[in-house]
Amino acid sequence: MKGGAHMAEKRVVYLTFSTVGGKSTSVTISAPRAGITLQDAKTAANALVANKVILGSGDAELAAFTTAREVTTQTTELQ
Repeated sequence: MKGGAHMAEKRVVYLTFSTVGGKSTSVTISAPRAGITLQDAKTAANALVANKVILGSGDAELAAFTTAREVTTQTTELQ
């Protein structure tokens, strides 16, 4: 980068679930390990559902895991 601009990259994984009420809710993993796979995400998400670790909005019980998404953002300091 020109002029020594600082760039930071951040990765997060979003796990999305359906609730027993038919709504959707998600959990953000702010520091996922490198190389996480869909199967890793499914295993973790299914444990959250089976063990009733978290609830959706309005204290709705989670019904099932639906999707996993990894999002990478880059932040560049303006000079």
